Amino acid sequence: MKIELLTPHIGALIHNVDLATCDDHTFNMVYQTWLKHQVIFMREQVFSPQQHLAIAARFGALESVHPFFPHVASAPQVSVIETVKGKPPLESFWHTDHTWRQQPSKASVLHAQHVPTCGGDTIWCSMTAIFRDLPEQDKVLLRALSAMHALFAFDGIESSEITEDWQKDVIAVSAENPPVSHPVITRHPETGEEILFINEQFTRYIIGMNRDDSNTLLAKLFAMARQPEYQVRFKWQAHSLAIWDNRCTQHYAVIDYADNPRKLHRVTVV
Repeated sequence: MKIELLTPHIGALIHNVDLATCDDHTFNMVYQTWLKHQVIFMREQVFSPQQHLAIAARFGALESVHPFFPHVASAPQVSVIETVKGKPPLESFWHTDHTWRQQPSKASVLHAQHVPTCGGDTIWCSMTAIFRDLPEQDKVLLRALSAMHALFAFDGIESSEITEDWQKDVIAVSAENPPVSHPVITRHPETGEEILFINEQFTRYIIGMNRDDSNTLLAKLFAMARQPEYQVRFKWQAHSLAIWDNRCTQHYAVIDYADNPRKLHRVTVV
């Protein structure tokens, strides 16, 4: 096993491991690398949807069928994220998965089936690194705050553009899930590191703060996450695998590939 660090703050590419068949000792090294670097990548990982589920289950309990993504018929816990000709993806947002739930997910295991020859990268940022670089007075302030999170999708998009069943499901799930509160600063349950736990897509406002002040503070913090010094960018290839720690990262899907076919399978660890 060889570990190639991609940036000082986040991201490692792991070589010489077949994650579908590795023994417990090797998997433990992979897991520790994942905890340390927050998102790990592997190339040439060829496995079935059923093996995908087994890999993800080594990271923790699996989410049941995703509430609005399409899924593999033979393995419903494997969500399908796909772009096909004539249907380019809609607008993308920086986000942390499922913070609109009381218990956000732990991790995601994303496996590329086929991808465009160029474009369609994904970017992650480290919310622990951002917290570490905040001025001490900001840390003290933020530790005392909570923020409201809510499922946010398709705002500003014409209703005529909402044509897919899964998009309609997003709207229905949003109506069924009231906003939830999360501390602005959380602590990682395994590493003990403090995390700036906000994200652009689902964090709506700071509780107890007037909206103008809340918007100003959140915009300042979101701007830090957009700085490349805190990010790692991954170029997908067929059979590439990315596994990220959803407790301490945000990610962003770059939609620069128009309607060129792209298909990935994702399993969520809760």
